[in-house]
Amino acid sequence: MAILSRDPRSVAAAPGGLDRPLSLAWLSVDVLLFALLIVASIIAHLYGLGRMALHHDESIHAWMSWKFYTGAGGFVCWGGRVSATYCYDPVYHGPSLYVLTLFSYFLFGDGDLQARLPQALAGIAMVASAWMLRPYLGARGALLAGVLLAFTPTLLYYTRFARHDGLMVLWTLWIVIGFFRYIDTAQPRYLYLLAVGIALALATHELYYILGFIFGWFLIIRVLYELLPRRTMTIALGTIAVVTVLIELSIISGLWYGRLTPTLRADGISLLFFTVASGGLIMSRVWDQTPLFVPRLVALWREQRAHLWIALGVLAAIFVVLYSTFFADMQSVFAGLYAGLAYWLGSQQEYARGDQPWYYYLMLMSLYEPLAFFGGLAATVYLFTRGVRLRHHPQAVDEPSSDGVETPDTPPRASVESAPEMHTSFAGRPATALFPLFLAFWFLCSFVAFSWAGEKMPWLNSHIALPANLLLAWALARLGASLNWRELDRRAWLVPAAVFLIVTAIAVAFWRFGQMSAGQQGQANLLQGILLLGLIGGLIYLIVVVAQRIGARATLALGALTVAALMGAYTLRATWLVVYDHPDTPVEPLIYTQSTPDIPLIVAQIRDLAISQTRNARSVNDPTGGLSMPIIMDTGDPAQDGEGSLAWPYQWYLRDFKRIELRNSDAFRAATPETFLVDPPQGAGERIPAPVVMVSRVSLNETARQALENDYVRLYDTKLNWWFPEGNKCDPQSPGYKRFYFAYPGSLGDVSKACPTLQPQDVPPVWAPLLWMFDSSHWENTRRYLLYRDLPQPLRLDGREMSVWVRRDLARVGDAPAVAATGSIIRLVATDIFGEFGNAPGQLVQPRGIAIDPQGNIIVSDSANHRLIVFDPSGTPIRTIGSFGSGDGQFYEPRGVAVDAQGNIYVADTWNARIVKLDPQGTFLASWGVGRDDFGDGRRASPTGGTQDANLARPLDLFGPRGVAVDADGNVYIADTGNKRIVVTDTDGNYRYQWGYDGSASGQFNEPTGVAVDENGTVFVADTWNSRVQAFARADNGQVSPLPYAIWRVPGWQPQTYDDPFIAAQGGRVLVSVPARNTLLLTDDSGAGLISWGGTGSDAASVNLPCGVAFASDGSVLVVDRGNVRIMRFSLPNVAPSAPTDAPLR
Repeated sequence: MAILSRDPRSVAAAPGGLDRPLSLAWLSVDVLLFALLIVASIIAHLYGLGRMALHHDESIHAWMSWKFYTGAGGFVCWGGRVSATYCYDPVYHGPSLYVLTLFSYFLFGDGDLQARLPQALAGIAMVASAWMLRPYLGARGALLAGVLLAFTPTLLYYTRFARHDGLMVLWTLWIVIGFFRYIDTAQPRYLYLLAVGIALALATHELYYILGFIFGWFLIIRVLYELLPRRTMTIALGTIAVVTVLIELSIISGLWYGRLTPTLRADGISLLFFTVASGGLIMSRVWDQTPLFVPRLVALWREQRAHLWIALGVLAAIFVVLYSTFFADMQSVFAGLYAGLAYWLGSQQEYARGDQPWYYYLMLMSLYEPLAFFGGLAATVYLFTRGVRLRHHPQAVDEPSSDGVETPDTPPRASVESAPEMHTSFAGRPATALFPLFLAFWFLCSFVAFSWAGEKMPWLNSHIALPANLLLAWALARLGASLNWRELDRRAWLVPAAVFLIVTAIAVAFWRFGQMSAGQQGQANLLQGILLLGLIGGLIYLIVVVAQRIGARATLALGALTVAALMGAYTLRATWLVVYDHPDTPVEPLIYTQSTPDIPLIVAQIRDLAISQTRNARSVNDPTGGLSMPIIMDTGDPAQDGEGSLAWPYQWYLRDFKRIELRNSDAFRAATPETFLVDPPQGAGERIPAPVVMVSRVSLNETARQALENDYVRLYDTKLNWWFPEGNKCDPQSPGYKRFYFAYPGSLGDVSKACPTLQPQDVPPVWAPLLWMFDSSHWENTRRYLLYRDLPQPLRLDGREMSVWVRRDLARVGDAPAVAATGSIIRLVATDIFGEFGNAPGQLVQPRGIAIDPQGNIIVSDSANHRLIVFDPSGTPIRTIGSFGSGDGQFYEPRGVAVDAQGNIYVADTWNARIVKLDPQGTFLASWGVGRDDFGDGRRASPTGGTQDANLARPLDLFGPRGVAVDADGNVYIADTGNKRIVVTDTDGNYRYQWGYDGSASGQFNEPTGVAVDENGTVFVADTWNSRVQAFARADNGQVSPLPYAIWRVPGWQPQTYDDPFIAAQGGRVLVSVPARNTLLLTDDSGAGLISWGGTGSDAASVNLPCGVAFASDGSVLVVDRGNVRIMRFSLPNVAPSAPTDAPLR
């Protein structure tokens, strides 16, 4: 037979490589949806990633990575060694974060965004990894898992946060996926994924001890059940459960305090082992007993040992490379094996960072992950009571097996007898049905373990949220699959509608019942609540009727999915608020000791100041100039472990500056002007005052302040960092969630150590945190917090205060605020003192405002007694006006007082959110102002948010008005404190105009507490939280100009204070009280200082928390000395302002 040759030129070359045509055969709806989800996750994780100032911990990690990146050296290793490159110290966790951040800096430069980029990429990868869960969750379940992992509050917030937890959740997920996929398929790649996940977890965070405990016990229990008789395992686990219960009872009864070591207690460990043992017992009743793990592990050792050694080699290689810092520090390899456990159990468990109560994660999960938490609990109950039948997952995907043959990920069932010899193509029962049981076990054990652990921090909540959301995804997918959507009765839609209305009605009923009070309005709220209960009953009946048509299972599934959708909507809103709306404002307990938004602004202004000074001194190492400018930074109190230190985050933000000079609190407290002298930037010449001094409030005593004021202007008074108001664990009656801190069995021993003044009978019972939700007194506050994150009164954000001082000759560089008003300090003795403490007529409790009528009578707001006291000119009480309440002639903590030319009295009725007008005898005439919201305890207010548009839209909605003044033309000026504005009405309450809104620019306000008007119609506003007075002149149209003609700072007026400084003006002089310094400050009407006097004390020349001030017709001034509960009259000397070196802003 002839062999025919073919011309190769006649045969078209087969396409390959870049010539290969594209095929979209792989593209399906679920692939497309998952791709869109990943894109959405990329946007969610990267959008605004660098907008928030770095947290304390973030700044440490960013700075250490920067030192690693730049080769700066100076690393302290475990054991106290010092290294020129990064080395392991368990205080700052494992090396993977620093290595990944180094690569981020190398690729994209150093900055806030780049410091968070590894965690953001890990969060994106975690969402993408959910694809590999399809054999266990199904296509819909895996997609749901991806959505949940991408957008739940805890996971999204902390995968945009430069801590190890954002990485650890990805490694944990890889461990779980790698293990179960290998058990199912025996494919080496999943074994390698398992090895990589374990290695990276070991190199990231000591959390792997907890995860290893949970995963290890699950594996041990399952393997032993496959090897031993069920009865033996039941007895063993039952014994562990009984022993742990006995241990708990002995601690509760007081027979044993429960100390195993100085740092370990038995109660938490016994609870953890009880959870493990009881979980194992329950799982054993519902899982299939067919061997699954043992055959696969035996096959791994017998037939895939080479893959096992490769996996172990990968694990060891990653561990050694990372811990040795690429073989530069081999000692850290050995430290990585034990130092973490030694450190965290040896000191941190007892130190208990965060000092949080046992119900901390119960609170966080309920607040931020309610769908995952309660859905996970429901799924756990279902799994542990009804079980899961082993069967093929209907949506399993195909994947090649280890021997190259295409086999399903969930291989067909076969008994062990059908394969007497273990082969690589193991055909035992798949782990599909075991996976949700594992998730439930992981979820419960994580919740208990992290609640037991001494350190309780919000970022650790992500390690509870991860298994909870995976379990929820399985449950939701199962619910959806249980419904035959195409064959559902057309009336089935009534179930979701009815459930939605029931949930809405319950919420409104709770709102109404929470506003029950005496009187007609309270009865109306009660009636509305009862009617809503009737509506709920009718809707339940409707659901029962529909259930008879479509079946109970479909009804329950539809109802559960509807509730899940509603909770999902809440979760999405919670995510938006905490991640994007206010990620750096700790009105959320998920935000812990966060650096304030002012920090980057301060640093930017310091950089501008530095560049402006040294613009002509640029060099190769300082191309923009400015990095050689000396800055003095406070390192805190050495006697209190550095309390008050500004090192973090400023050490990160000022990392490029070469001249950061450190002073501790001792240096500041004994400061003289010479304390702040430094060598000039060029290094030669006489020492000069440092251009910038940054000092903590802890260090800023009167000595330091006077030394600074000699050469400096205070540029900023702000907070370094701030935190959520947690409450006082030693006071069960205080507001805040820590009030129930000791509500656990056997807590009296801890109480006696931590809170010696707390009496045993005052310790809350164990069930107090759970019963709290049924206390209707807080329902309204809870509703406002859940919807708007409004903190209930009197809770407020607190933090570490600091100030930035700039040398006077540099203060005008940039947009520096107005110069502080100062005056000669003199000793001024009161010419008259009157008033006494008490509740009787004429006596005072917490007096605040003061005014003088045309006859010389003195009117004082007796705030805590909710009334006014009128004294004659000699100080004798002649009249008491008002009582507690909201009716005509009643008051709720009145503050400011003013009098018009006819003697009519105007009162800022603060917590009734109104202005009250009285005739000269105290008879009620009128009131105006609206308080729409109940802030608890009957306090009414109408917050507008302080924005310009909202203020204009709601002119007489008042929020805690403090000050009031009246001019000769009948204009009433109201300091609407909480809404950050001045509102002007006529004397009958008719609205005229307003100006101001929230801000710190000229004409904007932040908590204006006082307002005064002089005989020329000039208005002066105590802009307290902006630490300044603003002076406004009358414009040509007869109204007050919204832009001030002068601004001057008042040293001692601070943000986040509630001591109510007041202001008065007369004859070209302005008087303000400074409660924080116990002084009075007199200036001219442009802010030039005249005199100041006072000082802490109770003699005739001292004051304690001065508040209201007023000028008398004879030129004397009257002062409300609130802390000493008295009124003081001072005669002022004739003084004129000296020529100031720095005039106020005109």
